Amino acid sequence: MNTSTTIALETPLATPSFWKSDRLKQNTQGVIWKLLACAGFAGVNAFVRYLTGGAGGIENPLTPGVVALFQNIFGCLIMLPFVLKDGIRSFSTKYPFTHLIRVIAAVFGIVSLYTAFSKMPMAQAVALQFTGPIFSIIGAKLYLSEKIGGLRSLGIILGLIGAFIITRPDKAFLGTNINYQNLAMLLPIASAILFAIAKLCSRKLGAAGEKPQLLALYLLFFMIPVSGFYALYDWRTPNTQQLLMLIALGGCGCLAHYATAKAYSLAEVVFLTPFGFARFVLTGAIGYVLFSEFPSNELVWYGISFIVLSVFAMTYGEIHLKKQKTPAPC
Repeated sequence: MNTSTTIALETPLATPSFWKSDRLKQNTQGVIWKLLACAGFAGVNAFVRYLTGGAGGIENPLTPGVVALFQNIFGCLIMLPFVLKDGIRSFSTKYPFTHLIRVIAAVFGIVSLYTAFSKMPMAQAVALQFTGPIFSIIGAKLYLSEKIGGLRSLGIILGLIGAFIITRPDKAFLGTNINYQNLAMLLPIASAILFAIAKLCSRKLGAAGEKPQLLALYLLFFMIPVSGFYALYDWRTPNTQQLLMLIALGGCGCLAHYATAKAYSLAEVVFLTPFGFARFVLTGAIGYVLFSEFPSNELVWYGISFIVLSVFAMTYGEIHLKKQKTPAPC
């Protein structure tokens, strides 16, 4: 067997189960839902960038906390009728503490990301968000005792190098004064860490039998008081135009979260991971068309390239580990 054939057999597309008609149909549907989720998240990013004043052109920008609060309120109102059809009993849970940790991590992850959107171009912030799998893998090792493996270790190293190239945290602390612009570039990474914690909680709750719709509603509903508490520190009342945009933001968020859950119910995470880069492409396109934003620094593109390579390395590392766990046929 030659090298090209060996590499081909390592990919999700080359596995025999993928090419079975039913599985192929499910994977195709999973990709469509994943792309819809990416479009929803790109819409969220654009609304947040505008509402927080990061792109300019708005007289009274809202704070990230206020934006997060109204997004959760409208998102919850939009989603509630779809969950209520299962009855009040569907709201009960045996794991309130894990839900609480998940909600707190998600709220501060969102606020960190939204603050980043108010300080830096969307594409750059989203690129740094793709370091999330690094922290998910590290957290899974510490919290769930999962094996990391060589490829995923390589992915972690590449991702950290890419994040360093983009953020240049050393520049934030050079001289006697702190460079807050460079320091703000660390916010998407902080957000990625917090989202990784929320994701680990979701995995644990899902393994314990919690339904996806319960996870989604708990997240939206209980994020309202937590984000509301944060919003009160610098409250700004939205005007009518901003309220309409916040409703649209809530709708985009619901679409993104529902489509993500639907995609993962149809296809495996490792198969869908590369398609997640559509979020970066769509966010970059929206930023360019609406806000004339485009990363002009070539170092940023080098950093993005390292992060892209890291995600592929971690994805194939995950495939390799799954093959090791799968018992050989008799």
